[in-house]
Amino acid sequence: MNIELNQNGLCLKTKQVAKVRGAKGHSIVCHSGSVWVTQVGDPRDIVLSAGDSFTLDREGLALLLAFEPSAISIAHAKEQTRAMRLTAWLKSALWGVDHPRGAVGV
Repeated sequence: MNIELNQNGLCLKTKQVAKVRGAKGHSIVCHSGSVWVTQVGDPRDIVLSAGDSFTLDREGLALLLAFEPSAISIAHAKEQTRAMRLTAWLKSALWGVDHPRGAVGV
């Protein structure tokens, strides 16, 4: 498995899996590409596209699978940037989006 680390986060190749443990309260932010997120004991399938984020709400293992070459970062919810909040507000204002675009079955 190759995971490229840089100051901006992780770069995942197509079909590459990243395991995240003990990250409840942290946000997965998709900067480019698309990523599937699943958590142990959670029936939801979360699909993030560029600009989307999802806050992990379960203890234990979370799996991230890149559907295509993707760049992600993992940040504690309190560390979300002003730009991310602005992006979410703009999506809500322009498209009436009240929840993460990729959230399925929520």
